[in-house]
Amino acid sequence: MKISNVLNCSFSEWYPKFRSFSFKSIVIPLPDFFLSYLHTDGVILPNSSHHGVYTKSKNLAMDGDEDDPDIRDDELMKMYESDWSTSCIQSSAEAPDFGEFDIQVKSAIKLLGGKVFPKLNWSSPKDATWIAFDKTLMCTCPSDVYLLLKSSEFIAHDLDQPFSLCEDHTNASAGQTVDYTLVLRKWEPPNPSTEFRCFVHENKLIGVCQRNGNKFYPHIKEIKEVILADISTFLHSTVTRLFPDSSYVFDVAHLKQGQILLIDFNPYGVVTDGLMFSWCELNQLAAQNQEPCFRFVESEEGIQSIDYANYSLPQDIQDLTAGEDPYKLMDLMKMKIQKEFDSDSSSDDDTIQENQGSEQVTKTDKKTNMPDDSRGSENLR
Repeated sequence: MKISNVLNCSFSEWYPKFRSFSFKSIVIPLPDFFLSYLHTDGVILPNSSHHGVYTKSKNLAMDGDEDDPDIRDDELMKMYESDWSTSCIQSSAEAPDFGEFDIQVKSAIKLLGGKVFPKLNWSSPKDATWIAFDKTLMCTCPSDVYLLLKSSEFIAHDLDQPFSLCEDHTNASAGQTVDYTLVLRKWEPPNPSTEFRCFVHENKLIGVCQRNGNKFYPHIKEIKEVILADISTFLHSTVTRLFPDSSYVFDVAHLKQGQILLIDFNPYGVVTDGLMFSWCELNQLAAQNQEPCFRFVESEEGIQSIDYANYSLPQDIQDLTAGEDPYKLMDLMKMKIQKEFDSDSSSDDDTIQENQGSEQVTKTDKKTNMPDDSRGSENLR
């Protein structure tokens, strides 16, 4: 895999040639200030793109609470609005203003029907769906787009290390300028049962696999020959004619017999997820002269784990569970030991106080249990 192969898979490079075979999309060049925004820590959304902050309509209560008089109280509603407003969150940092770029994003979303999913040149923020309200990539306003992009490690890789695994990558090429773009694609309700990843080596289809390994789709087994034949036809009649490289990976949706929709291109190499293949297996298939290998989940027992669930966990937890950072494990053990020590110390203090209390009670009982005549004498004095 070379730098030129990665650049050829950039969306703005291939989409104009395959526009009629793919989803309707709009490409917006990314200004420098937005690239700087993506590189900064923290997530602060522009004021102009905020949505979802509760605002009270006149004489209306919150959904589902129309019968509760407390919810309709004006003072209470002001308190809710104050608690959920973004001004208090942003008191320590100034919200960015994207100006014309923000307007372009809003306009593109409207032109694409009000629902889109975003990506940059190569990757979509599919590892960040955990932060979205509906756990999908569907965006209806700029703030949805910005939130997903800022929360994605895949997007960070596109920005910082797009050529790190290329064989011709050097210190000199590390500074190569990339014209970054925001791609907004028309949102279509996903149907994972129709989506497949196809591996091409030297213009030869060597492997096809189900993109979503999290579910078993019985119909794939029934029409696997049709799927493979349609993909092969689309490859040789369209893709090899228009795409400049001879080795690459492309994703498609097989809508019905004879109808293929192109989803994306990816470089042929380890930077691309082999899904149901390992790259060692793919290299072996490339060296053999045989029919394409078609892999799919053939039963409920063949279902794979959720692909991107680990991205919703804090990095420290991931490092601990994977054993990749022994120093974090040592720190955790020290904290555990210190906690047990503090607990033991607290227990010892409680025991001492209990013993002292018992001694005091015993002395009091001795005075209380004096003979009757002694108590009488004391009372007489």
